[in-house]
Amino acid sequence: MEILSEHTCQGWLEGYLLTGRHGLFSCYEAFVHIVDSMVNQHIKWLRVTRRLPWRAPIASLNYLLTSHVWRQDHNGFSHQDPGFVDHILNKSPEAVRVYLPPDANTLLSVADHALRSRDYVNVIVAGKQPCFDWLTLEEARVHCARGAGIWDWAGTEDGTREPDVVLACAGDVP
Repeated sequence: MEILSEHTCQGWLEGYLLTGRHGLFSCYEAFVHIVDSMVNQHIKWLRVTRRLPWRAPIASLNYLLTSHVWRQDHNGFSHQDPGFVDHILNKSPEAVRVYLPPDANTLLSVADHALRSRDYVNVIVAGKQPCFDWLTLEEARVHCARGAGIWDWAGTEDGTREPDVVLACAGDVP
């Protein structure tokens, strides 16, 4: 369901997760700040419930942030605020995860992982515009399982000497 009320959507999702189901909150990156305090409380609640032996784990609270800061089209000025990711990364790594998939196949792998996880707040940042598929789905799964990777086709490193330049990237905007 979708209405133009981030607070309501967040509340719906939290309640839905408590019924034992899984969900995803899709929001523009610049407007998700509206629920900053709500996600803070959810993270605190997760921290407490992990210590309660009678409380079963629940599906993770998953965000899909779109229309990110790097898209500067007709409404770029109003969408220049990637601060929610900063807000989340200030929380305990025992409770939060942030994913910046570089292509659609990596997005599929990350979404699968996030939707299977329990007792986390997962934030996935992905644009809505067409982009290259750098990896096959199987390559994306391996890349995500490793947590980082070297794409052999994207460089000249052969393992015989130290590289001259290392380019580290995250996300779908090269």
